[in-house]
This record gives sequence, structure tokens and C-alpha cells, in this order.
Amino acid sequence: MPGTDRVHWRNIRPYPRRNQACRVPLLCRGTFLPRRIRPLCPGFRQTSRVLNPPSATPPPVPFAQRLTWGAGSLATISYLNVFTALALYYLTLVLKMDPALAGLLITLARLIDAFSDPLMGWVTDHTHTPMGRRRPYLLLGAVICGASLPAVFSMHTLFGGLPPAWGAVMIVLVFYSLGFTIFNVPYLTIPVEMTRNRIQRLSLMSYRSAFMMVGAMLGAAGAPALVEVLGGDTDADAYQTMGLMFGALVIVFMLIPFFGTRGAYAAPLEAQPSLSLWQQVRTVAANRPFVLLIGAKCTQFIALAVTGGTSVFMFTVVLKQPFTLLPWLALASTFTILAGIPFWKWCGQLMTKRRGVLIGAAGEALASLTWLLASPDWTRETLIVFLVARGIVGGFFGSAILLYSQAMWLDTIDYDQERTGLRREGLYTSVYVFVERLGYSAGPLLVGLFLGASGFDANLAPENQPASAVTAVLICMVAIPTIAQLGMLFFVWRYRLPEIIDGKTKI
Repeated sequence: MPGTDRVHWRNIRPYPRRNQACRVPLLCRGTFLPRRIRPLCPGFRQTSRVLNPPSATPPPVPFAQRLTWGAGSLATISYLNVFTALALYYLTLVLKMDPALAGLLITLARLIDAFSDPLMGWVTDHTHTPMGRRRPYLLLGAVICGASLPAVFSMHTLFGGLPPAWGAVMIVLVFYSLGFTIFNVPYLTIPVEMTRNRIQRLSLMSYRSAFMMVGAMLGAAGAPALVEVLGGDTDADAYQTMGLMFGALVIVFMLIPFFGTRGAYAAPLEAQPSLSLWQQVRTVAANRPFVLLIGAKCTQFIALAVTGGTSVFMFTVVLKQPFTLLPWLALASTFTILAGIPFWKWCGQLMTKRRGVLIGAAGEALASLTWLLASPDWTRETLIVFLVARGIVGGFFGSAILLYSQAMWLDTIDYDQERTGLRREGLYTSVYVFVERLGYSAGPLLVGLFLGASGFDANLAPENQPASAVTAVLICMVAIPTIAQLGMLFFVWRYRLPEIIDGKTKI
């Protein structure tokens, strides 16, 4: 037969048994194998995609490890949400800083944090200790985070004089941000090593999602309500006491995954080609599904950061209400998300993760518009009913985004290994966290700029701010999150991840 003289037919088994490698993997990789023969040799497709397959099936992740690893998310999310909800408000109305300057300082600190994330991922990938590659940094990060959160809300005591020097504020904010980097990058990398089974990873993400919701409720609503109870939204000592209490909570729940993942399965290290950090970043950029996913996550984080930083202003400036009403919204949202996760997990058997995120993002965009219905003329009871309804709607769609997007991120890391043969969980995690930090960095800057341009006066009480400040708060609470969620829809719509299952490509 012309064109086939280089192929020895006796060496080809056209249909290998399931899970059995092709007898001619080298021929299958070569371009000289005739096109009419390639469909008969499944090894051609397998070896061209799976360059470094795992040598053995890892054991299932024990319940205790799933629970203790997920518990760390209560600490990370409460750590983030306390800061996101109250830092700009504290710097502006307690320390009497200009809102635009305060937003800029928070953004700069988070940008420093963002650019340190890829470096942290590279460091953990190249760490070898008796405790493993990731766990030592969980311990170090827990200690730093437990100390930095109280420091942020004690600046009126640490420096004295109002407003404090911007350089001193910047040092504390950078200390806060770097502590989160040290803990969060290795923390998010651990589940990639614990199991390669995507169903088990979805289960891991469900535990994380549940603890995230509790942490989000505590940070975004519990902390402001605690400040109100301890003295009021402009009382400096109330912020300091709240910071100490949440600092203790953070260090305890960050130590839980450190101890709980001791002895956890870690995928064996495999020989890696010598590539510079820049070369690795370039190959990551060639992973189109991952690039689209981080674009979607960036827009989501912008929406979350702007909403989180504006919520307290929405209650005090627009609705003329105290912080104590925030828990109604947070409780409704949290319990709906916790109830929604099993529902969306079941739906994951009937539809793709991509479709689930599309549904969630569209629903969140519509939910953001409902804030236009709220009025300061409503009675307290009417406002509570609205907050509960708003929390249920937002929580239902938010749980879909939370669950499916986390699992999609892990899938893109698997896709990279199949595509390149490289194990780079730490690098991918650091890039993911870098984009998360970029999104969160934009939030306080946007809120600060809009408040500063609107004539917001830090020396006036929140309820006495001018009408232009009320408009600026509504723009940050409604318009920006809606636009960001539409941006997420754009990126996820273009996302495609081939999954080779029984010879079929599934999107």
C-alpha cells in the first residue's frame, strides 16, 4: 500500500482493551503514521493529549480531610470580607481620610499582593520539607493573618492623629495583603494534589463553598453588626475590638487545615523540564480555557469587591439605616447558598459546569438591579422583607457560580497537564489568585473615586451626605456589578474545555 512502507502492521493492535496503552505509542506520536490508520489507533489521540498520565489511581479523600481543608475557607473569606466591607469606611469616616486617597491605598496594597501571588506559587512548587510543599506556608500565613487584621483596625491607636500619614497606613495594608498571599496560594493548591478525580474535587469544592458562605456572612454582616453593637459605625474603639475578635477567629480556622491535611495524599512528583518562570507563564497563557475562565473570574471579583465595599455605605448613606440590618441580608443569602449547593451539585449530573455558571451570572445581574427598588422611606419591617427576598434571589444564583466556577478552575489545570505533561498546580493557583487580587483591587479604587468625585464629606455623618454622594453609592451598588456580571457572561460563553470521555468530546 503506498505511503505505509514505514509501518509494521504486525505491531499495531487496532483496538486496545479499555485502559490499555497502545502498543505503538511512538508511531502514534509521529506524523508519518498514515491518516487512514490513525482512527484505528486510539493511542494516537491518547498519547498526544496525556503526556504524563498518573501511575496509579489515588485513594478517595477521607471525610476528615475534606472537612478540615474546607474549614480554612471560613478564615480566608471572613479575613477578606471584614476588610472589604469595613476598611474603606473605617479609613474615611473614622480616620478622616479622603475617600479617593483611601481607595487608592487599598488598591495599591492589593496590587502588591497580586504581583506577589505568582512568585508565591513558584516558591511553593519548589519547596521540599518534611511537612510537604504547601503546609509550612499555611502555618506561617496563619500567624501573620491573625496579627495583621487587628492591626488594620487599630491604626487610630498605633499612629495617633487624624488623619494618619498615608505611608504608615500603606505599611499596615501591605502587611495585611502579604499575609493572605502566604496562606491562600498554597491552601488553594492542596486539593489539586489530594485527588485527580473530578467528582471528588467537586465534593471538595462543596465543602469549601459551605464554609465560604459562613465566612462571608461573618465578615460582610457579622463584623459591621458587631461594630454597631460595640459602639456605633464611627466609634474607633469598636473597630479595634472587632478586629481583635476576628483576628483570633482567623488564626484558629487557618490552623485547622494545617493540622487536618497532615498525611494527606499528594500526587507524586514527576520529572519536569527546566523552564524559566517567564516560559511557564507563556505556556499558561496558551491555555485558552484557563485564560477565558480567569477573565470571567476577574469580572466576578470586581462585582464582589465593589458590592462588598459599598454595602455599608448603601445602608447608612442611602437607606439611612444602621449596620444591624445587614445580617438579615447576609443570613438569607448564606442559608440559600448552603441549600442551593446540593441542588446545583445534583444539577451538575444533568448539565455542564459552563451552563451552570451562565445561569448563575445572568441571575446575579438581574438581582443587582433590585437595589433600585429600595427606599429610605420604607418602614423597618418592609426593608427587612426586601433584604430577605434579595438575599434569597442572590444566594440561589450565587451558589451556582461558586460551585461550578471552582470546579472549572481545577479542570483547566488538568487540561494543562494533559496538554503539556507538566505539573504546575502552584503556578496556576498563583495566577488564579493574582487575577482575584486584581479584581478585588479595582473595587475600593472605583468606590473611592466615585465617592471622592461626588463630594462625599468625611466630616459629615453618613445620613447627612449630599444627594450627589447618594447617587455615587447607587452607581457602585447597582450599575458596576451589573456590568461586571454581563462581562462574566461574555467570557464564560466563549469558554470550551474538551473532555475526552469514552472517545467523545464533551463541552
